Amino acid sequence: MIILYYKARGRIKEHCLTLGDVVVASVLDPEMKIKNECLLNSGDGWRSSVVHKCHKHCTDVQPSTTGDDIGHCQKCLKFNEINKAADLPHPSVAIKDKRSLLSNLGSTAIIQMLILTFTSLAMLSASIMLIIEMAATTRFFSQQCSMPDTTSSAQLAALPGDSLSSEFTAFAISNGAQFLYSLLYLLLIYNLSLISMEHEWGAWETKRKRPRCTIVSGKPFEQTYFLQLPPKILLPLMSYAALMHWLLGQAISTVETIYTDPQHHVEHSMYTIAYASYPIFISTVLIIGMTAVCWWAFTYRREGFIPQMYGAIRTLCASTTELTDFNPDGILWGDLGMGEKFRHAGFSGDKPGKIVPGELYCGKD
Repeated sequence: MIILYYKARGRIKEHCLTLGDVVVASVLDPEMKIKNECLLNSGDGWRSSVVHKCHKHCTDVQPSTTGDDIGHCQKCLKFNEINKAADLPHPSVAIKDKRSLLSNLGSTAIIQMLILTFTSLAMLSASIMLIIEMAATTRFFSQQCSMPDTTSSAQLAALPGDSLSSEFTAFAISNGAQFLYSLLYLLLIYNLSLISMEHEWGAWETKRKRPRCTIVSGKPFEQTYFLQLPPKILLPLMSYAALMHWLLGQAISTVETIYTDPQHHVEHSMYTIAYASYPIFISTVLIIGMTAVCWWAFTYRREGFIPQMYGAIRTLCASTTELTDFNPDGILWGDLGMGEKFRHAGFSGDKPGKIVPGELYCGKD
């Protein structure tokens, strides 16, 4: 990924990779701006306009061009043209409360977390069983491990010898745990990436900073790091992932034994499944910690009047922003003053005011 980003330096970028890219793109291209959209925490609401044609599902005898009246069907896409970014006023109350991460991700995140929790409980159960077995045979293990020709791994089962299926089974067992962990690790890094981006996004309300961009360069912008996560978060995560992959490789493995038949001069191969207790214990502790971090990530919430990052493309392209140029010291989000009916909020290169709690904010025409 780093090599890919490095090769892309100096080329024309056609995709927005960061929040700063969207801010810059909405300023450079006025067609990206959504009129009457308010850059404020507006909850779940959106401004929608429907061009409706009455059809057999409509029970009201009075015709309607919008379908907003009771008795008119707006579910059939064939007879309804829905515009969720219509130029309609959509005022919202300035509130600082935000929803948790879990409420924004939906049921898919819950299923993923249940899978991660089940995996943690399975590893915890296996560790408890190993502890009970080791406690019952402590003297036996201490005597065997004191011999110089013994190994700390214990034999679990043997695979059939001289079999191609045993080769594939041994490969799957040796690498299966690392593969499954890699899938679970994606959930961890995804959640932490969301929190990092949400923190970066919300910081514009409290301090002036330059947007982090990949499509433009210059003093008003930052190119601080290649990937989405900063090094102080990414490097510990990569170290943790490397440690877990090594521990899982030590926890369960396959040992190949090759012996020769002296009578027929034929080599035979046999695989044995082995496990090591202490790597299992340590990896169990780490996977439980990973599960706890993911659950904490789902309960993460941030105070502030600036909207949540989720759905930020809509708010970033709002016409409330007064950005015509970028200040070398950065931009700031806040109150842009009173309009004809409502107050306005958005980004500014100057010093905007503070949001007035409880006031109605709406976008500009």
